[in-house]
Amino acid sequence: MTTPRNTHADLTPAQAFSTFGIATHTFESAIATYTDPQQEIVRWWFHLARERGWSLAKLADATGIHNSTLSRVFRGIYNAEIDKVAATLVKAKEVFADVSDNPEFIQTSLSGRMFTAMDKCRALGNVTICWGPMGIGKTTIIEEYERQNNHGKTKVVRFPAGCTFAHFVSHVGHELGVSVHKQGQFGNRQKIYQIMGAGKRLLIIDELHQAFLTCRADTAIKCMEFLREIADVSKCGLFLTGTDVLRREIFSGAHKDALAQLIDRGTVQIPLPAKATKGDYIKFLAFYGLKMPGENDPEASDIFDSIIKSSGLRKLTLHLRDGAAYAARRNETYQWHHFVSAVEAIQALSK
Repeated sequence: MTTPRNTHADLTPAQAFSTFGIATHTFESAIATYTDPQQEIVRWWFHLARERGWSLAKLADATGIHNSTLSRVFRGIYNAEIDKVAATLVKAKEVFADVSDNPEFIQTSLSGRMFTAMDKCRALGNVTICWGPMGIGKTTIIEEYERQNNHGKTKVVRFPAGCTFAHFVSHVGHELGVSVHKQGQFGNRQKIYQIMGAGKRLLIIDELHQAFLTCRADTAIKCMEFLREIADVSKCGLFLTGTDVLRREIFSGAHKDALAQLIDRGTVQIPLPAKATKGDYIKFLAFYGLKMPGENDPEASDIFDSIIKSSGLRKLTLHLRDGAAYAARRNETYQWHHFVSAVEAIQALSK
């Protein structure tokens, strides 16, 4: 099921690359003299403000620290005792209602497996390649993980289909807050290494199979090598995801020798199951107030079985949601006959 994620869509061009007039890479340089715990809490509040487009005044209200003090702290020019400010920021975080439950996200066996893999990838600072069929929910799980592990800790970058190498570098930089239009490509890459090397960070590249499906072969290799460089230089966790195309191209494709250095880094390989478990389906149905269709719902049972055999959870979710809307329009409690009617309506349109 879809989950909202933080983007730059609601920010001005200036805000998209900086917070309070401070570029992200400049901020990281400024706080480098702080202790690791101090950096962590200062970074948390800085990225929270960046993601939400907050002003210094708004951040001051949330933390109880004067905005001029916060500005100096973020620029590394605060001459008083930084440990007192850090302690105040820690207390403010404890009472700040940030990550609430996402009622539309359903924990499944797949999400549990991917969450554990991403946690370990961050902690160990290694490279993990994760692949599985389309429609099993990889992207939804990744977006929810980012939501729960946010404010600079996790960055998700969707691979831009059909890109050039220069475009890919710029795209990654943009997602990390690097102002790429004023610097040469090498300078931008150094900023990316600096940002991802600050703290225990995780960089997730989603839809990476698009590099091999939509880009020139040399571009795909350059992009993969750039990602390897990010991991090598910054020591961050690097989590690469895609379909089975990604596995095939990296491990047995025409350019596997050129990509051998990526695998030589002790890369963790995680194949994902093609189908959800019965327990997963039960959880999804329970979300809509339904139980597994039985003998009393033969038509629903046939449609349900057909969907999970041919398509999986993503398509099932779409039909369940459509059936729920069908019942809501009639002000009725959701039943399997609403699900069947909604499916039949779509089939009629397709004819």
